[in-house]
Amino acid sequence: MSRLRVNPFYLVVLALLLGLPLVAESETVEAVMPLGLTGPALLHVFVLIFFFGFMSQAWNIVGGFAGQLSIGHAAFFGIGAYVSTVCYVQFGLSPWFGMLVAAAVTGAFGAGLGLVSFHYGLRGPFFALVTVAFAEITRLVLLHWDYVGAANGILLPFSPEPTFWQFQFRDKEPYYYIALVMMLCSIGLVAWIARSRFGYYLHAIRQDEDAAEAVGVPTKRCKIQAIALSAALAGMGGTFYAQYTQYIVPDDMVVGRVSVEILLGAVIGGAGTVMGPIVGAFILIPVGEATRVIFEGGGTGVSLSALIASDLPFGEKFLTYLDYLAAGGGGGLAIILYGVLLMAVVLGMPGGVLPWLAGLRKRFGRSADRRADRGTGGSRP
Repeated sequence: MSRLRVNPFYLVVLALLLGLPLVAESETVEAVMPLGLTGPALLHVFVLIFFFGFMSQAWNIVGGFAGQLSIGHAAFFGIGAYVSTVCYVQFGLSPWFGMLVAAAVTGAFGAGLGLVSFHYGLRGPFFALVTVAFAEITRLVLLHWDYVGAANGILLPFSPEPTFWQFQFRDKEPYYYIALVMMLCSIGLVAWIARSRFGYYLHAIRQDEDAAEAVGVPTKRCKIQAIALSAALAGMGGTFYAQYTQYIVPDDMVVGRVSVEILLGAVIGGAGTVMGPIVGAFILIPVGEATRVIFEGGGTGVSLSALIASDLPFGEKFLTYLDYLAAGGGGGLAIILYGVLLMAVVLGMPGGVLPWLAGLRKRFGRSADRRADRGTGGSRP
């Protein structure tokens, strides 16, 4: 097997990310970033990028490599968060240990769901519906189970002297580096899978499951292993989220919106590729945060309907409205713009950003070769 080669561009990005917390509040960062998006706020955005990159990478194993569409990964995410939190709150176990327990429990749930689904030959939209039903059942169970707080959820106690063992920190920097390490580990794991026999099996299943089974690929076993591993990683992500937010509630975690956010990174960046989910997270999170800050940052007291009905000239109305948006008005415009951007990416790059860029590079390469052929009279040494 050939040696794994790393794109130097990714190494440069990694070096910048490692040093970002050291300069997050510097004058240079304040000069280039929007107002208020420096220091802890900037680190928070990157924590979200790393976290959703990790979660999208977890989904990528079963949804991207194996081609089994899961729209219920929020269930594994929520179960992992509740398992580790109960271990911490009820039994006093460190969340680091709780993360391992969460991975084991969610992995078992994933394997069980896969065993039931794939035993009966469910695939495509039927498997997707099973994952949605599983997520909804999980939400309802957590919503009415008093032991885990029911609808009120669980508020994690914050220690007056937080320690690493408690997975609690006063500043954003430790969470930043933990999330970064988790994302890097998920990249390493998926890169190993992509170059292993297991990865080749998953790729064959995605391309044509019947043909793969006909040539001896153990399709059922591979799909169960894929969803179990994917669910285990999602459970670990749930542990991080619980410790980062210090509060979990079913209606905020085990919902369809979270499942969609998890898979969008892989779909936008390139499902079935190693770096696709990471690229997708680096696109989606900044766009989502930027539109939220610009359009829903607080409002200025300006009424848009009153502005339209006013006697101001059109030019002044337009400039006033721009000031209104820049000051935080706009209501649901953030969601509208976010949706338009997503549709543009999906329609313009149906395979994802990375495959589109790869295809673009090949086209430019072929064009350069044709120009070189014309320059040499159609012959090469």
